Amino acid sequence: MRTQDLDLHVEKDSKFFYEDRYSKGYMEEWPLEKKQRVFEVIKDLELPENGEALDFGCGNGVFTDVLRAALPQWKIYGSDISEVAIGNAIKRFPECAFFVKGDEQLRDKKFDFIFSHHVLEHVFDIEDVGKQLSRLAKEHAQMLHIFPCGNPGSYDYKICLLRRNGIDKTNGNRFFFEDEGHVRRMTTEECAGLFSQHQFELKKGYYSNQYYGSMNWITRSKPLFVLKTFNPLKANNITSGIQLAALSIKLFILTSLRFTTLQAERLSKIKERTGKQSLALWIFWLPSKIAKPVDVYIKTKAKQEWDQLKHQKNGSEMYLSFSR
Repeated sequence: MRTQDLDLHVEKDSKFFYEDRYSKGYMEEWPLEKKQRVFEVIKDLELPENGEALDFGCGNGVFTDVLRAALPQWKIYGSDISEVAIGNAIKRFPECAFFVKGDEQLRDKKFDFIFSHHVLEHVFDIEDVGKQLSRLAKEHAQMLHIFPCGNPGSYDYKICLLRRNGIDKTNGNRFFFEDEGHVRRMTTEECAGLFSQHQFELKKGYYSNQYYGSMNWITRSKPLFVLKTFNPLKANNITSGIQLAALSIKLFILTSLRFTTLQAERLSKIKERTGKQSLALWIFWLPSKIAKPVDVYIKTKAKQEWDQLKHQKNGSEMYLSFSR
């Protein structure tokens, strides 16, 4: 079955889509700075010393393990629609308990804290997920959900305004560059409204990627992605086209520089390199040393932005904490 033939609003199709993705190494790892940020937010919630937590839609278990590190005296569980992902998680993080969605062991279980990381934009039925989470939560439970933000004002949002059909209002308000697995992009108010139906109240909101955070993820992408994303031929008008062309040149240069650093770092971590990999490392080594200050600068500015602006709602990623 081809991806373009799937309807990700249908559970069967969605399951097939993600089984295929996880079998090909989907989301095997995340940058260290992202894991540290999630750890920081969990600690800031001042959760009880003991309890049971569920990573809903845990994938390969990367952030389930972050939960375990942030809540060392808690029992940590992870669940996912993908059997492949759960198999990977069980092998990688044996300190946590993992289950495929619908497992009998989770049928009547309730949790003190429910966490999700980039799940709500993927689920095929958001109203049903709201009900599921409500059933899984204890009477006075807390939740933290991390996912793309549709609030106005972020760097990503402003880029979308330069493009024709940059925000698809007929398809969940998705931004034009969204991952193909995304079926929606919600605002803070939309998410708060969803969970208020189940007596959950928004307590804290954290936001990243107002500007430098977006620069960080964009320039960690492949250079061709930048050229496609900032294509001036897709602009709303001539003025927007000029802006996109200028952004394309600037970000292409930055992305190309960071690409050498990222490739050199990736290759250097391989213990037993092939001849081809060794040659590639040799080719990338010198350019990566020249480009390293650019990489460090963008990461540093993104970290400073998070520290100073994390409660300003004009980010392109949000961390919303709820309690009832």
